[in-house]
Amino acid sequence: MGLTSALNTAVFGIKYNQRQLDVTAANIANADTAGYSKKTVSANVYFDTMGNVSGVTATEVRRIVDEQIQTDYFNSLADTNYARQISDFTDRLDDIFGTREDTSGISVLAGELSASLSLLVNDPGNFAAQSDVVALADAFARELNSSYSQITDLRQEADDSLARQTETVNGLLASIEDIDEAIRDATQAEISTAEMEDERDRLIEQLSGYLDVDVTKESNNTLFIQTADGQQLYADTRASTLSFDSSHTLQPGQPGNTVLVTTGGGTTYDLISGSRSGSMVATAELRDDILLEAQKQLDTIAAEISLAFSNVTEAGTAATVGLDEGFDLDVSGLQPGNTISLEYTDAAGETQTVTLVAVDDPTLLPLDNTATANPNDTVYGIDISSGLPATYITNITAALGGTGLLVSNDGSDNLRVLGDNTAPTSVESLSAEVTVTASSDQGLALAIFVDQRDGAELFTDALEDGGQRVGYASGIRVNPDLLADSALLVNYQTTPTANTANDPARAQYLSEALRNGTTYFDPAAGIGSTSTPFQGTVLDFVNHTVAFQGNQAEDAATYANSKETLTVNLAVRYEESYSVDLDAELAFMVQLENAYAANARVMQTIKDLFDELLRIA
Repeated sequence: MGLTSALNTAVFGIKYNQRQLDVTAANIANADTAGYSKKTVSANVYFDTMGNVSGVTATEVRRIVDEQIQTDYFNSLADTNYARQISDFTDRLDDIFGTREDTSGISVLAGELSASLSLLVNDPGNFAAQSDVVALADAFARELNSSYSQITDLRQEADDSLARQTETVNGLLASIEDIDEAIRDATQAEISTAEMEDERDRLIEQLSGYLDVDVTKESNNTLFIQTADGQQLYADTRASTLSFDSSHTLQPGQPGNTVLVTTGGGTTYDLISGSRSGSMVATAELRDDILLEAQKQLDTIAAEISLAFSNVTEAGTAATVGLDEGFDLDVSGLQPGNTISLEYTDAAGETQTVTLVAVDDPTLLPLDNTATANPNDTVYGIDISSGLPATYITNITAALGGTGLLVSNDGSDNLRVLGDNTAPTSVESLSAEVTVTASSDQGLALAIFVDQRDGAELFTDALEDGGQRVGYASGIRVNPDLLADSALLVNYQTTPTANTANDPARAQYLSEALRNGTTYFDPAAGIGSTSTPFQGTVLDFVNHTVAFQGNQAEDAATYANSKETLTVNLAVRYEESYSVDLDAELAFMVQLENAYAANARVMQTIKDLFDELLRIA
């Protein structure tokens, strides 16, 4: 190696050492800076045709980051924030429903209402016992009202949170766009981008908590960001724009607005449906699924306890025409939402169940089988808008035309359903569930509760206007007639009055309806499934609902803790992969200083040799 080559090597070595010293000093200075990654200098050595060193470049500063651990950590943030959000809200939801031991909870109040009816059976003339039933019914209704209102507030809180999250994500994407443009320009100018990439990573880390994003690096060192389902969020240094219209009043049973994304190319899509995790997805799911389901549970409780008290079963009377047997049924009392149940054996010997649902709006027809919770019935909607029983029967006859049964008007505007001896088909039972319209002279049933949302209206579970059941828990109240006269609990007949005053029969009927009356419950409320819906008493359903909320909150907390643990572990590994080891950096600086001094000595020696050569010359 010639002296010139040696001198070049020493000069380039000093420059390289100086660059390393600068970067190492920056590492030491930023050792405690959050998000700062360790930097190193990479060198490129160039040789001439003779094999001598002709140059050394040390301009490329690289970050020390384990990208696989970084990706795993960022992905875990979406799951953790999702789980944490769900856990927070379901814990508060569980508090609203209370426990089976909570004296003000719906479970305890329902049990006390049942117990008070049992006491009234034993002492029907006791005014205090009558008043106690009314007071507990009122407390139960008010608890449903309060719980429904609190859940509505939670839904509104989630909606407001979604608006803030949308604004935050827009800000993060805009910041990523700014820093990405700077990185692109610096890359093209062959200027170090390490510091800017640290800043960009911090933005991606924040973004990952809101959405489960997939981030890839393009050839020009810029990013391409998409949702878990492959929808574009950021591309070609252009950020997509999120838009969200807050719902100032969330309607019962209705989801709120979604978050829309408009890409740089003008394409629009639903962000929530295009994502799977993150706090934004959790917030939307809470507002539109979990909290809505909780309200449906309250609506179901309110509806079924009302129907248990106010509906009476009208059994058909046996009828025979020639060799054909069946039943006659009075259908004049049908109201929207009331049902007729028919069981028959078809020509193949199979037992069939039919439910006829009365509707006042013919545009709702035909009804789907899901119009009832019974998984084993075939449902037909019957138009009763005419108010004429003869027309009802005509509509029923048309609906049952394919069953092989003999359906007709008995001549007195009663429904007659007979088996066909020649088919052969046979009718096993025919009955109607009818809601009483008065507090007296209609049997033992009593509308203890009414729908107060638009004045005191009878609750019949009508399907019109989206369904009377939707939001009913917010408007259930004790019947004003009962509030005015608690003796209606034991006086159910005005003519004749003999032997009916303070009669325990009505109290017994109401008590049995609550404790022993079983029905299928709407699987949309989350208890049971479409194929195997929950079947039991109202008290059973109340207790299962309270237990469901407790289990849901517990499961959400367990899931959140497990995700939190994973994220914490990944965060530690991620930080270890990029953080500055202060001791190692200080030791390296000593090595660099020694190398700098050695290069300086080489330069001094070469200078001395050149001076000696000049003297000889």
